[in-house]
Amino acid sequence: MTKTSTALLLLALASLLAGCTTNPNVLQIHKVTAEAIGLASTDELTMGPVTKSKEDFLGGAELNFKATTAKGRVFNCSTVMTPGILLEPPKYSRLTCTK
Repeated sequence: MTKTSTALLLLALASLLAGCTTNPNVLQIHKVTAEAIGLASTDELTMGPVTKSKEDFLGGAELNFKATTAKGRVFNCSTVMTPGILLEPPKYSRLTCTK
């Protein structure tokens, strides 16, 4: 292999590892939030827009959103998203919801 082809291969591999799964999976967040609040179904929950903070050096970011139940209770929620590697989906941790 030449130096150029090796460099291109490494660049392609790095870009594949870096940014494929950094977008939040809103459906997964919706499901986990409904369970955390104690709802029987995701049909009882409406989520506001999910805002993503600036990513840290590993690609993780804090996500903030409002969750409203069918009975009108409003929660301010946040979770930490860690991107998956290659084809793995992102992981979510430290979900907190306050009234």
